[in-house]
Amino acid sequence: MSTDLQKSTRRQRAMFSTIAEHYDLVNDLASLGQDRLWRRAAVRALGDACGGFLAGRRILDVACGTGSSSRALADRGADVTGCDIADGMLAVARRREFGRRRRRDHQRGPVCCDGTVRYVVADAMALPFADGEFDAVTVSYGLRNMPRPDVALAQMRRVCRPGGPIVVLDFDMPGDPLWRMLYTHYATVALPALGGLLGGNADAYRYLNASIARWQGRRGVTAMLRETGWHGVAAKPLTGGIASLCRAVA
Repeated sequence: MSTDLQKSTRRQRAMFSTIAEHYDLVNDLASLGQDRLWRRAAVRALGDACGGFLAGRRILDVACGTGSSSRALADRGADVTGCDIADGMLAVARRREFGRRRRRDHQRGPVCCDGTVRYVVADAMALPFADGEFDAVTVSYGLRNMPRPDVALAQMRRVCRPGGPIVVLDFDMPGDPLWRMLYTHYATVALPALGGLLGGNADAYRYLNASIARWQGRRGVTAMLRETGWHGVAAKPLTGGIASLCRAVA
C-alpha cells in the first residue's frame, strides 16, 4: 500500500471516529429521512439472494459503522461479523449491542430468530479473514469512502464462498435534472450546516457531501464488481436515484 493510501486510511479512521456518536443522524439527514427504509431494502435483498432466509448464514458486514445493518441482519438469524476501520464507530456499535443484550436478559420468554454479532477492527482493503469464510457480504455507505474501492471489492470476493451474494448500498445521484439540482443544493448547503450544528464537525459533513458528489454511483459500482470477479451483477435505484442497491454473486 502506498504512503498516500496509508495517510488517507488514517484520515478516514480519525474522521469517522470523531463523528461516530452522530453518524446515524448524518445518514438520516443526508438521505432526507430514507436511510432506514434503504437499510431494510438491503437486508431484504440479501435475504432474497440467500434463498429467502438468513438464519445461520455467516455474513460479513463491511464498513459496518455503528452496527445498524449488522444488528438488522442478526435479527433475522444471521451470524454476523461487522468490521470497520474506525474504532470509534465500533465502540458505539459494541455499546449498543451490550445494551440490547442487557434489555433482552430482563425480558421474559424465548428470543426468536436471534443471530450473533461480533465486531472487528479491519481495513476493507486487507480483510483479515480466510478465503471463502462467509456465505454472503454486504457494505452500506462505506465503499465510496475507501481509497481503493476496487481493492476492497476484490477482498470481499476473496472471503465470500463461491456462489455467495454481495449487496452494496450507497448514495447515488438522481438522473432527473430537476431532482438532481434540488438534491445537490440541499446536500451542499443544508447538510453541512445541520451537521455542524447537531454533530459538531461541519468539515466532516462537507467531506461526506463531496464524497457523494464525486461518487460514480451504481454505474461505477457495477463496473467494479465485474472487474473484481463478481458476476450476475444488477443495480436498482432507490428514491428517484438518491441511493442505489447493487447486487452480484461470487
